[in-house]
Amino acid sequence: MDKVRFSVIGCGRMGLRRIKTIVNHPEAELRYVADINSELAKKIAQDFGADVAEVEEAINKEDVDCVVVSIPNKFHPEVVIPALESGKHVWCEKPLSRNPKEGRQMLEAAIKNDCFLKVGSNLRYFPSVQKGKELLDDGSIGEILFVRGWVGNSGWQLKSWYSEAEIIGGGTFLDNGVHLLDIYRWFLGEAVECIGYTSTAYWPVNPLEDNAMGIFKFANGCLAFLHSSWTEWADYMYMEIYGTEGYIRIDNRMPNCIAILGRRDGSQEIFDFSRLPPKSYELEFDDFIKAIKNNRQPSPDGFDGLRAVEMAYGVYESAKSGRRVSIWGEKHERLLREYRKQ
Repeated sequence: MDKVRFSVIGCGRMGLRRIKTIVNHPEAELRYVADINSELAKKIAQDFGADVAEVEEAINKEDVDCVVVSIPNKFHPEVVIPALESGKHVWCEKPLSRNPKEGRQMLEAAIKNDCFLKVGSNLRYFPSVQKGKELLDDGSIGEILFVRGWVGNSGWQLKSWYSEAEIIGGGTFLDNGVHLLDIYRWFLGEAVECIGYTSTAYWPVNPLEDNAMGIFKFANGCLAFLHSSWTEWADYMYMEIYGTEGYIRIDNRMPNCIAILGRRDGSQEIFDFSRLPPKSYELEFDDFIKAIKNNRQPSPDGFDGLRAVEMAYGVYESAKSGRRVSIWGEKHERLLREYRKQ
């Protein structure tokens, strides 16, 4: 395979971002774009040297290897599943789905058709996060004891479909929270149960939540706390990992991009990436191209995306019932074996 050939479904904010990343990558080629707004699709196609196509046509073209799905959450399954059934690899924006049922349907389609399903989650490619992962893997803080963090924005997007429950499927914990839930699993392994609370504290978005808090128990016994918010005026993410020998702080409170290694004797090492130009989207896409060319699962993959949705819904279920909720079992182990065998 010389270049990975793409169709992009959805030419809005994220779709345009993906389109620019594709056309700027030497091993990728943009072939087709599709959008419900035909005039927008025509303009984007003209601007970036692609052809306009209807959605069904764009996902079935023989000269396409991968389909990028950048449309509202409600419509993910009706594009992702046919694209997988057409033998295409799929890049789907986070969250993978509105709910776990839809996410499992998409994962099963990837398994059945032996195709890769990638979920967009650029936080894994923040230099501060990658440095934190490196420090963890090096044993710099010993055995992990607990994690706590928050993620969110000011609710700038709520004049769009993000405030429509039927379309988005959940509030801030599904929207922003899945980013950090993915990082928690990447750092800690599998989450097995949770308890949580939700609140609509400021924005008129009922039945969606603009704030939620969850506590997760992981298979290794670690506890992790997460607060996700649409009233986080300062943006965007901060987390701490404490171990037997020290701690790691990952500080992406804008404009920061910092990782700090602290030791029990009070000493610190600071890794400050704040002056570097942001490259997480480009790094994520480059890794995806490498994954496709080397026939390996992209990161994060469809199973990672499903698990983040299940963790968010565990918090929703707990908030409704007032009880802790199991979010891991034999069915997950079986699905993981089936999916990762590719």
